[in-house]
Amino acid sequence: MREVREVGGSAALLHSAARGSAQAWEELVDRNGPVVWGVARAYCSNPADAEDVYQATWLLLAENLERLRSPDALSGWLVTTARRESARLARARQREAPTGVDPSLFDVPDHDDGPESKALRSITAARLWQAFGQLSQRCQQLLRVLAVAPETSYAQVSEALGMARGTIGPKRSRCLALLRQRMTSLGGAEEAA
Repeated sequence: MREVREVGGSAALLHSAARGSAQAWEELVDRNGPVVWGVARAYCSNPADAEDVYQATWLLLAENLERLRSPDALSGWLVTTARRESARLARARQREAPTGVDPSLFDVPDHDDGPESKALRSITAARLWQAFGQLSQRCQQLLRVLAVAPETSYAQVSEALGMARGTIGPKRSRCLALLRQRMTSLGGAEEAA
């Protein structure tokens, strides 16, 4: 991570970025990037869509730098924008998604090791995603954020997902225990461990 170069709150950084300061823009991205990425991964089912949402969120900020009503509430604006972009992209994906196609057909093969380990990894991954898909939407969002952006603070996770900060740790533990239980019931006791 880069060291802090521009001192000031979000309002000062936004003002400087609007005047063309690349340094201020980089500082805005450094400060808020993990939150935007966490929201994108929480609401998108695959990394490519999350990257699209992440980029679209920053593009929208760049286009609206001077129009923000409350520059000090930038983090909330970014979270809301990322959520809306995620929902927009999900609606678009629903219109274009093929039906009846096994998503594993799109996996890129890994030629680094033998077929036995590939088969085992494939079975384990399939069980994990099947068990993950059985979790509530809330658990899926929380586990995605924490897995993709582990350095994100509970305060940022709280803001991104609209959860009370004190409930994140216990909810995470319950979701992981439930995931482990589902993996075990699917025959993946050794993978769940």
